[in-house]
Amino acid sequence: MPSRLSVVLLCLCVAGCGGGCGGASDTPDDPVSGRGAGGDRASSTEESPPEDPPEPVDPGPPPVLRVAGVPAEHGREVAIRVENRGDAEAEISPEVALQVRDGDAWSDVDEVDLRLRYSCEDEVPECVTLAPGGTYLPPPWLGVLGDAQCACERCVAAPAGEYRFVVRSCSRAHVVEGERFRIDAD
Repeated sequence: MPSRLSVVLLCLCVAGCGGGCGGASDTPDDPVSGRGAGGDRASSTEESPPEDPPEPVDPGPPPVLRVAGVPAEHGREVAIRVENRGDAEAEISPEVALQVRDGDAWSDVDEVDLRLRYSCEDEVPECVTLAPGGTYLPPPWLGVLGDAQCACERCVAAPAGEYRFVVRSCSRAHVVEGERFRIDAD
């Protein structure tokens, strides 16, 4: 007489295979008939009704943030300060863009990697949640191009000029441009 464990294992094997675990077949799949190694099957593209387009995601209200760069009195370091001045939590992408003023326009500085994280040793979160009235102070920008917040052996000094930090909401729907600050030549 089989044990209960044997019966349960037998049932799981039959249910998992669904009757189609007879081994591999030498017959290649035929895309026209739907026959082949998997046996008779219907083509899912012919019988499936067209899918409705996904509903647009409501990005929510724009965060009410103050983004500031606070240059050190000596040296090139610039503190990054993000304050939530709104009444709701702010969901902020950890990627911080750096822009430089070029005449009357602003352009991205692509050679800089800046992230919202508590320290250089911490992992970069997928999204940063900032409570109402909260302030986030990640490691400062070192005033260089490259891995611009932490130890960087091959970085070069950023050119003198007027800069600002830019953050986005986690949904990427909202952009908050920071206050201007200046970096002077060494």
